[in-house]
Amino acid sequence: MRCRAAVAGLALLSFPVQAASTATRSPDQSAIQSYLDRSLDAPGVAFRSAEADVDGDGEKEVIVYVTSPAFCGSGGCVTLMLKRTPRGFRTVMHATITRPPIRLLATRTHGWRDVGVMVAGGGVTAPYEARLRFNGQRYPSNPTVPPARPLAGVAGEILIPKEDR
Repeated sequence: MRCRAAVAGLALLSFPVQAASTATRSPDQSAIQSYLDRSLDAPGVAFRSAEADVDGDGEKEVIVYVTSPAFCGSGGCVTLMLKRTPRGFRTVMHATITRPPIRLLATRTHGWRDVGVMVAGGGVTAPYEARLRFNGQRYPSNPTVPPARPLAGVAGEILIPKEDR
């Protein structure tokens, strides 16, 4: 239960932005890793991330798919979207029970790009892609209930690909 409380608290906390690196991974990998490790009090929290300008302001947001057992269940894992601010990051999406591929869709809601996530397992008998729309402040937290909706035929780019296992 302690881990679930840490997950809930993740949406409310921020951490400082680290200096950018020239690595092909996100320049915030170390900051994200450090933050997740501290928040869960469990070193080595695993995640994958990507960056994209989701709101059209010229600054890239960070999309994080957290894969550690504390963040996952039979329906999937947690996906976060972090918006850079002068004081660190602000969480604009904390969606549970998501699966890759995580896509940035061509459609927009309130100026922010819609996000596509896969929904499967955890009682979902027919896997589908769900569309998460920005409501003016944040994205929905559960892709299996409204306002999230099943999605079909919308173009977009894959930010976090499905892993081959």
